[in-house]
Amino acid sequence: MLYDPTRFIKDPANGATVNPIPCGVGTYLNGSSKNGHWGYWYDGIAPAMVITNGTNITVEMPTFGSSVAWEHMGEGDPGMEDLYGWTEDGPNVAFKGPNGTTNSHFMNGPIYVCGAEPGDVLQVDIVDLRTRPNPGKNNESWGFTANYGIGWTGYATPGFNASNMNQAVVFKAVKDNTTGRALWWEPEYTYNTADPRITAVTSCVPETAEMLYTTDAGAAYYNNTNWPMFGGVEVPCIDGNMTFIVPDELRSYAIKGKYRLPINMHIGNMGLAPALGAATSTAPPYRTGGNLDNRRIGIGATMYYPVEVAGGLLSMGDCHGHQGDGETAATGIETSLDGDFTVTLHKAGSLPKKLELLDYPLLENANEYIIHGFAYRDWAREIENPQINVGAYGPVGGVDLNRAMSVVYNETRDFLINMWFFDPVMWETQPYYQALVMDGTSRTSYP
Repeated sequence: MLYDPTRFIKDPANGATVNPIPCGVGTYLNGSSKNGHWGYWYDGIAPAMVITNGTNITVEMPTFGSSVAWEHMGEGDPGMEDLYGWTEDGPNVAFKGPNGTTNSHFMNGPIYVCGAEPGDVLQVDIVDLRTRPNPGKNNESWGFTANYGIGWTGYATPGFNASNMNQAVVFKAVKDNTTGRALWWEPEYTYNTADPRITAVTSCVPETAEMLYTTDAGAAYYNNTNWPMFGGVEVPCIDGNMTFIVPDELRSYAIKGKYRLPINMHIGNMGLAPALGAATSTAPPYRTGGNLDNRRIGIGATMYYPVEVAGGLLSMGDCHGHQGDGETAATGIETSLDGDFTVTLHKAGSLPKKLELLDYPLLENANEYIIHGFAYRDWAREIENPQINVGAYGPVGGVDLNRAMSVVYNETRDFLINMWFFDPVMWETQPYYQALVMDGTSRTSYP
């Protein structure tokens, strides 16, 4: 199955532009196999929607983890069944991740903003977020969380909840009967996602079938169509079918309704395509945004992203219903959300002062600015063999909290000087000002 050329604005084989972008106005982007990109950023994907400056849009953001609680989070929802579905030709989403065979976040988009050019800044206002109702299950909304280790690299500190590794908790959103809005989360049951007795329900292509697919780096063959599940379990394709079942005997309902978690809907992964000319993972964040997992990127928040490619190519996904400061166990409450946004373009020649030095994703809300800093300002261009080493520790890797603190300190310093102090010499001679930055950067999350 060759790649669909309408899904690319660049030929994956040689980078040549194959489809011009007509400017238009879209307002609603549904989550389906026809839109979005699963587990990778790439500046050659054809837009799923084209908008003009100042457009109000609604975007569905399906979660990538519905298989953990498929009977609640997927089955009965036509959009989710399409996204996760298979036909005799293969999966509806033909490839996932930068190499086509790895699972990660489903990102809806990209959204092309007419007039956006490298050097500009895209502003995204989050007007509203709503839990996705499942029409086949009384419009209920569900989510899950699981303990896999610290951070997206899955590093497990010795003694860190070792007995609870791979434990998933499935949550139900309790809703207001009048408005239908979620009020809080209650646990329903828990189980071990690595239990080999768990299987997946879907049609499939037998492992012996050879299915051609295309990544941005060129054509490749995808031979292993077994379904990779959380916890490392692979479910075999037998006679064209897989089954995903968590038997009741594996579920513990001892926690059902035992506590409540407040609703904190936010977008874990939102940003613009980096101009790298190749597919890259959605797991690490970039200077153009991405997987920040900041619980403050919710209703009422405004995000600013530096533009690297024509149109900006905005995408969003990896939504959470609740989370602390960082995914220290590897997930928040993973769930599907629908969101309303306003997208505004700031041109390079007339940037407001707060955006003049923007070299990172910037969050603004009613009370604060939040500057996001990483171990490298631009790891994808600074680290040798970046797609491998970004998850490595030490001097060659992208996982370095000391470096990250240094980078974000300097970014915050530059932001404050440019916004309010104007005099770098005064800054360097006044410890009070330096203390402001040290206090402001003391709140960190991992990663």
